[in-house]
Amino acid sequence: MSLFLFKSILATFFLLAGLIAVISMLTLMGRQGRKISANFLRKAHKISGFIFCVLLIVISYFCIKYWVTAGDQISARAIAHSVLALALFIIFILKILIVQFYKQFLKYVPVLGMIVFALSFIVFSTSAGFFFLRTFCEKGETVEAAVTPRTDLQGNVEKGALLYNNKCGACHYANKEDKKLGPGLKNILRKERLPHSGRPANIENIKSQLIKPVLTMPSFSNLTEQELADLLAYLETL
Repeated sequence: MSLFLFKSILATFFLLAGLIAVISMLTLMGRQGRKISANFLRKAHKISGFIFCVLLIVISYFCIKYWVTAGDQISARAIAHSVLALALFIIFILKILIVQFYKQFLKYVPVLGMIVFALSFIVFSTSAGFFFLRTFCEKGETVEAAVTPRTDLQGNVEKGALLYNNKCGACHYANKEDKKLGPGLKNILRKERLPHSGRPANIENIKSQLIKPVLTMPSFSNLTEQELADLLAYLETL
């Protein structure tokens, strides 16, 4: 199981816990003639809130780990996701502080709770939701076609190795096939298919994956044709 799939599954339970917390709060505060006891609703809200908090911390750890290893290869979507997640974390901590220590502001807690859930849904949509949607869409595409044609530029292996260390090394091992953030690339061109996209393992499809990546891999469309040739020349030596 990939890191992104594992994190997305955790995010699904995270969102579900937040939904249960919101529904129990709204039922407790606003529904007249409810059949469920107030004590049960308070326990449900407290337990779901605790699960929400734990999952928020765990998912944040994986996100920070990804940021550290990915370096400057972060997409605009990931940056927006991180900013929203930080806002979610701050408001959630503020809500907890009010409940525990600043009870004179308790009237604001329901509003803060709704904001936390709204941010949770947006954060989920920009990460796990995006991952599931893209995975579903990719399954409908043919894995045989390459997006870009092969060029005849002569690649420089040494320059390609430097590019690999700067652009790819944070997520992919070059000397083994074990997973890092992405699959290890040793013997990548000796395989039948590429491990991430499922396309046939050839130069054209590796170039396609670099320019228009499948799933969560960032795009390297800013690389020049010569840089691509250098990088591909290095990958041929692995």
